Amino acid sequence: MTKPAFTIEQVRSFLAVAEHEHVSRAAASLNLTQGAVTQQVRNFERALGLRLLERDGRGVRLTDAGRSLATSCRAALRSFQVVDDAARDLKMLEAGSLHLGASPTCATYYLPPMLAAFQRGFPKVTLSVTVEPTSEICKQVLAGALDCALVEGKPLPDLVSAVVNEDELVLVAHATHPLAKLRRVTTAELGGHRYLGRGRMWSAESNVREMIGDAYDRSEILNLGHPEYIRAAALAGLGYAALSVHAVKADLGAGTLKRLPFPPSVRKIHAIRRDTQGGPTLEQFWRYLVGDATGASGTTRSAAPHHSIP
Repeated sequence: MTKPAFTIEQVRSFLAVAEHEHVSRAAASLNLTQGAVTQQVRNFERALGLRLLERDGRGVRLTDAGRSLATSCRAALRSFQVVDDAARDLKMLEAGSLHLGASPTCATYYLPPMLAAFQRGFPKVTLSVTVEPTSEICKQVLAGALDCALVEGKPLPDLVSAVVNEDELVLVAHATHPLAKLRRVTTAELGGHRYLGRGRMWSAESNVREMIGDAYDRSEILNLGHPEYIRAAALAGLGYAALSVHAVKADLGAGTLKRLPFPPSVRKIHAIRRDTQGGPTLEQFWRYLVGDATGASGTTRSAAPHHSIP
């Protein structure tokens, strides 16, 4: 026959009586009635199948079994207190961790200042960041391997997303490149030169295809993956590229790269997460990412989740 399980309240009542050797004083220390404490101890004894206390004049004392179990009970109660302390610390963000994801552009230009500000408010939260193309980051967030992420481009429809900023893709080439000498660049001119691309798995390529139209299919393409590799190739004069204006700001200022006279492509920066309730650390960081109506640069942030988060 299965014996009834005991509760933490029963353990606490037993230890109080054992410490005070008096039921009424134990009840006062727990802010309970004497009858409630007596019932808790009796239920504890019944659950264990052992006699733990016995009368000693006007008080009570531990039996041999009670003395043997008292130490274990104190250890068990402390374990519960540790759990309670840890939960309280998490609620106050005195502990916890965030596993974040970011596409390279977001990891370089958008996520760091957000993390720095968050860490100033919650310095004991442990941070880790995975940097991959948007498609891979979305998969990891959807699978639960990452808590949330910042990406450019279109997130997966199964994810909750909110627009937090905008990024501008501009066409650039080395100052000595033939395209850099033109006062007006058309798709026909672009089609006659090598395009420095990322590859199909990178979301920015869909933006570039829309941006330059049929020149995308007519250009010779050299796929290099990471945007920094593309920037290095453009600096070497290997072709023209579409890069975030933030990535080439210094190069444009130095005159090493030239911005081609061609309309830019504006893409949204999204914060993404799964449509489930997260822990206190994630919820606080998510509110920080998308709860503000105005970004640091003064641009409007629009929180537009596909689903509501409780």
